[in-house]
Amino acid sequence: MYEQCGTPAYVAPEVIGQKGYRGFKADMWSAGVCLYVMLLGTVPFRSNTMEELHKLILKGRFDFQGEKLSNEAKDLICGLIQVNYRKRLTAKQALDHPWLQSV
Repeated sequence: MYEQCGTPAYVAPEVIGQKGYRGFKADMWSAGVCLYVMLLGTVPFRSNTMEELHKLILKGRFDFQGEKLSNEAKDLICGLIQVNYRKRLTAKQALDHPWLQSV
């Protein structure tokens, strides 16, 4: 599937880069964005234009805005919001992550 759908700030980079929807790996990116939003109250990638938003997502650079998150929480988010889908955490890896095991 190559058509983008859903909220633009949650779309995985491989979908934006015209490589198509890669099932669960793209969903894990979106889960990482959701976790970021739940813990910080805002999305990791923000822009006034769709073109700039896509550039930010493709670069995959974000920060934690000075928020005092645990290293485990940051590690989980970074494992999910990973531009290279081959390196992105799977659902099982995320569920087994120390941060989720501790809550």
